[in-house]
Amino acid sequence: MLTWTLWCGLLFLLWFYFLWSRRRFYLLTLKIPGPLGYPILGMAHWLMNREDILNAFGCFLDKHGPTIFSWLGPIPFMIVSDPQVVQDIFTSPHCVNKGIIYKAVDDGAGVGLFSLKDPRWSIHRKLLNPAFGHKVLLSFLPIFNRETALLLDQLEPLQDDGEKDLIPLLQNFTLGIATQTTMGSDVKSEENVMSNSLLKRYQCMLETMTDMCFSPWLNSRFIRQLLGKESHYYQAKTEIRQFIKKLIEKKLAKDETHKLNGTQSNDKNIFLNLAIDLMRRGVFNWKNVEDESNIIVFGAFETTANAVYYTLMLLAMFPDYQEKAFEEIKSLFPKTGDFDVSYVDTQQMVYLDLILNESMRVIPPVPVVSRQTSQDLKLTNGIVVPQGVQIAIDIYHMHRSKTIWGPDAETFNPDHFLPDNIRDKHPYAYIPFTKGIRNCIGWRYALISAKVTLAKLLRNYSFKTSFPFKDLYFVEDITMKLKTVPLLELQKRI
Repeated sequence: MLTWTLWCGLLFLLWFYFLWSRRRFYLLTLKIPGPLGYPILGMAHWLMNREDILNAFGCFLDKHGPTIFSWLGPIPFMIVSDPQVVQDIFTSPHCVNKGIIYKAVDDGAGVGLFSLKDPRWSIHRKLLNPAFGHKVLLSFLPIFNRETALLLDQLEPLQDDGEKDLIPLLQNFTLGIATQTTMGSDVKSEENVMSNSLLKRYQCMLETMTDMCFSPWLNSRFIRQLLGKESHYYQAKTEIRQFIKKLIEKKLAKDETHKLNGTQSNDKNIFLNLAIDLMRRGVFNWKNVEDESNIIVFGAFETTANAVYYTLMLLAMFPDYQEKAFEEIKSLFPKTGDFDVSYVDTQQMVYLDLILNESMRVIPPVPVVSRQTSQDLKLTNGIVVPQGVQIAIDIYHMHRSKTIWGPDAETFNPDHFLPDNIRDKHPYAYIPFTKGIRNCIGWRYALISAKVTLAKLLRNYSFKTSFPFKDLYFVEDITMKLKTVPLLELQKRI
């Protein structure tokens, strides 16, 4: 028994020495600064509470510079907030694959455009790009306008009635738009949509996936069961899958009706239509269609709702900028109430552009994204990042860097995006939808939808809040979250 114990102890010491020596070798050869971390753990213990992750990243970057190297257990790991290094990563064919933390997304939402590995990702992206082409996006404007008119009706009873949490209302609104524009179905009358049950399921799934990203042991179903997390997560996944499956089957039935009547659908470039066509041609299977549909609906409604709400929230905190936006919108739409916003109108909202850009700088839709090197990657500065390194691109701190954005980088000021102020910025200093080879497929969709919504809301209502900007506390999540969500009060414009 003693001999066995001694052998185990010796093997542990050898393994510990190997890991420690490997870490020191990486740090010396890469010449990238960073915390060596603790034996075995590396810096993992600093990242176990996701409410503190962004603060921890900020401390590392302040101490070691905008590019650091460390370890997550035995895994080599970089944090990057230097625009040039970010460009090297996002434009490299050796850094297209997402980081290993996104295995949780595969489990929750499915394997699709968000987390697929190359070369399969490149194939899917090329095949599905037409669903977000310019002409297709223009065809969505009637939906954006119609749904925003309904949103105005829902907001009317809330005016002059104190501060309210508008996020559930906006999420229901953007979910309705997302299903119509990507799946060709209006779901507002569905029972689980009307009761907000589906939104709760989406939030449960997102929360659990985020926990799994930063606590890898939760990827085990057995561990989730032990901790009492599996039941609600499984129910959420199941209800969402059934919802998406029902939309697909509805579309297939509609296609069969067209076939029997000898007619054709006039929306062939809608996302679901493309995916089904690819399945019929043998390029996709049923799971591909279901996974891609699940991911695209979730991505379309979650980030757009957040972008709209956070913009309204910031304007409520900085009313002078809200008034400037209102005056611009009023010059285009003199009368209050509902009105149609055209694409030309969105191009004329120059100040609203500044505001939306600044909102996504201060509160990026996704605070941190992850990549991994599939081969050695040579950076512009000559450093070679080895194959197999996990990379966290810290968009949040890059967007708030005083070196890049000046002394007021951490506050909200749309003037940051005036032509004279943005002209000399590095092209990768502002990346709310990432950039490069694997940028967000729906970034144009999100911007047009958000501008139509904001134009109508800001023309009809002024927004106020008692919550001060300095008290905002940002929480790391797959999408940006706030520890406490400020409530908003609506007052009718004339």
